[in-house]
Amino acid sequence: MKHRSFIGPILLIALGAALLARNWYPELRWTDTIARYWPYVLIAWGGLRVIEIVVGTLRGRPLPARGVSGGEWVLVVFLCVIGSGIHAARSLTVAWPGAFTMGGVEVFGERFEYPVNVEKTVAKTPHVVIQNPRGDVQITGADADTVRVTGQRIIRSMDRSAADELSRESPVEISGDANQVVIHVGGDSAQGRGVSHALEISVPKGASVKVEGRGGDLRVANIAGAVELTGRGSDLELHDIGGAVNISGAYSGSVQLERIAKAVEFNGARTVLRVEAIPGEVRIALGDVRATNITGPVRLNTRSNDVRIDGFTNAVDLTTDRGDLDLRPGQTPLARIQARARSGDIRLSLPPNAQFTLNARTNRGEITNDFGAVLKKESEGRRATLQGTVGSGPVIDLETDRGEIFVRQAGAEALKKIEQ
Repeated sequence: MKHRSFIGPILLIALGAALLARNWYPELRWTDTIARYWPYVLIAWGGLRVIEIVVGTLRGRPLPARGVSGGEWVLVVFLCVIGSGIHAARSLTVAWPGAFTMGGVEVFGERFEYPVNVEKTVAKTPHVVIQNPRGDVQITGADADTVRVTGQRIIRSMDRSAADELSRESPVEISGDANQVVIHVGGDSAQGRGVSHALEISVPKGASVKVEGRGGDLRVANIAGAVELTGRGSDLELHDIGGAVNISGAYSGSVQLERIAKAVEFNGARTVLRVEAIPGEVRIALGDVRATNITGPVRLNTRSNDVRIDGFTNAVDLTTDRGDLDLRPGQTPLARIQARARSGDIRLSLPPNAQFTLNARTNRGEITNDFGAVLKKESEGRRATLQGTVGSGPVIDLETDRGEIFVRQAGAEALKKIEQ
């Protein structure tokens, strides 16, 4: 009796479940999901095929002459073409309104630009809500009692008349009273129809700001009040903010936070950060998180990033699934430090006069110690621990499942770099 593969039924079940979920939840962004994760289908497919072969061999069936049939190879090619095409199209959409040409001809129509210039007199400390921004937006606090929006509306269309109509359907409007101001960017009927904006928004310096929507780059500067951002975009930059900052969304570019006087909460797709204040700066980019001169308590949880923090105060709690952790307090007395990595090295550089109680563990790796015999190292198989007390200080917990731990004296580390 010919053995039948169970991969086909599993793929049908998965496809049916995806279509059913799409019917139940129309707001799901399937284009983004497919564009990003379609290679996992090939990985799952190959894994199921390997399991089939192993199970068949254990049951006494002979090894198949071919692990993948000719028809399946055709399906693989189609899947690669379709997945790559959706990814390329999605990348183009994120980069919108940049031109895309083929042989000198703009495939998605001609670019038409319309000036934007609206303003409204408001109070000195209004709450400003910006809705539906699509494109690049710069928000700046100024010594004035007006909210002013200037810039361009950018429309892709095959002809001028259609672009003119879209422009009329997507005005930038300022509503509300002197204390509660709403800036609506574009009409609802024009959303997702090739309409974007490049805007500069001036608000009173004492304002608080909330931005709701999705778009390109976003820059907020010189605001004394709180800042709240939701949605998604490309690059994000905030500096010289006097109030609390709350960011929730997915940003595909870099996130730059500088000189923020109060608490910051960042809930991204791959990284969650909570910090009491940022006198210095924090930069979150693809595969990398760096912070300098920040005020704790600090709590950072990231999935796949290398992390380096220089010059922090108060307690620090760091967790990463994959990535190295590099911590450099830079001054004493120390605060409590907890650092955990599932897969990655942990480097801790302490001042020579630091006082602390250390508990360091690695399940698969080595531990290097610059503080001498006062810290006791033990090894058992691939597992190593380093424990001990130096003076009277806070507890430092370091743990990695797969990786090395380095406990350095900052002066010794600097000398080593000079010698190299």
